[in-house]
Amino acid sequence: MLLATSVAVLRRRVAVALRGHRENAGLTQREAAHRTGISAGRINHFETMRSVPPDAELVALLDLYGATEDRDELLAVLPPARRRTATEAATTDPDQFNLYIGLEAGATQIESYDALVLMGLVQTAEYAEALLRGHGQGLSETEIRRRLRLRLRRTELLRADSPTRLWLVIAQHVLEAPVGGAKVMRQQLAHLLELADLPNIEIQVIPRAVVPYAALHGTFMILSFPIPGDAGLVYVETRVRGLFFEQPTELQEYSQVMNHLRVLARPPQESSRLIDRIRKEIA
Repeated sequence: MLLATSVAVLRRRVAVALRGHRENAGLTQREAAHRTGISAGRINHFETMRSVPPDAELVALLDLYGATEDRDELLAVLPPARRRTATEAATTDPDQFNLYIGLEAGATQIESYDALVLMGLVQTAEYAEALLRGHGQGLSETEIRRRLRLRLRRTELLRADSPTRLWLVIAQHVLEAPVGGAKVMRQQLAHLLELADLPNIEIQVIPRAVVPYAALHGTFMILSFPIPGDAGLVYVETRVRGLFFEQPTELQEYSQVMNHLRVLARPPQESSRLIDRIRKEIA
């Protein structure tokens, strides 16, 4: 059985399996619907994680696809896939970000390019609070505290017994932006240097002089999962919603950009020296 603490990853296991088996059987969603009596819309929802199939419909689809070898595992995944983790239940943020939190918790590797601010997993409490207060939504004090607790809980992934591997590429101006003031930024950069010493984390900085380059469209994250046949996904967050990209051509495009950024960025040790220099220069 797939080992994962993230409900979203369990749902993704089911979705990836159903889509992959249908495609291997050479069937469209409409054809599968015609032969099982399950609507094409429901099949699409199962394959895109919008809903978890009932046991009987999962079995019917696997039987049609000739994929009965996965039946016991997927049936065992369904009950926990229908639950919500404590972290997912605690958030009232938009659905796409709610889903992202669950996927993040179950990812084995996250590759991130930070173009504007540092990603949530590496933020200190003070840096995160400054961002929340400056978000412009008129958040109540209670809501700020709730979101701050959620964000800090997410950072535990990097120091868990089986920690998430993080490869972070940061534009230099992100490190120089005075989020929260000088003291907050010095603490934040010191925290980055501590994280850079962990064996599961690589941090690279793109120097200010390196322009233009192939990621000026903005921040993105590539997530990889411990799921057979799962190529991963790209997550892009906007102010109003999160966007997921999963098509092979989309994944290839973002992977190529990430590899390009790694080449342009300073190597990890040089990046740490640059981060430390910026930290010391903050007035």
